Amino acid sequence: MEEFNLGDGLIVTVVAMIVVFAVLASLWFLVELVHKLLGEPAQTSSTLLTREEDVQPVLRDMGVDEQRAKAAAITALIAAYEAHPAKKFEIVDVTRIK
Repeated sequence: MEEFNLGDGLIVTVVAMIVVFAVLASLWFLVELVHKLLGEPAQTSSTLLTREEDVQPVLRDMGVDEQRAKAAAITALIAAYEAHPAKKFEIVDVTRIK
């Protein structure tokens, strides 16, 4: 059995790093190519949103579902915590936005 010395280890490391960077560069090239071919994603306009609101009836004065209100408050609290994990948050007021 042959010995595997420090020089062989360095050669394997350099070759492996070159292979990894070559694969990353080719993936980057493919992503840029697809981006050039497909272009920018279409942006939604505010007129479409207002039309959808006009078409769909909105039920008013139905009372607030307490479980959904708690789930929405907890979800907002989690999102705020994920944005700033070093801060502490507490729910002071719950306001429903329509």
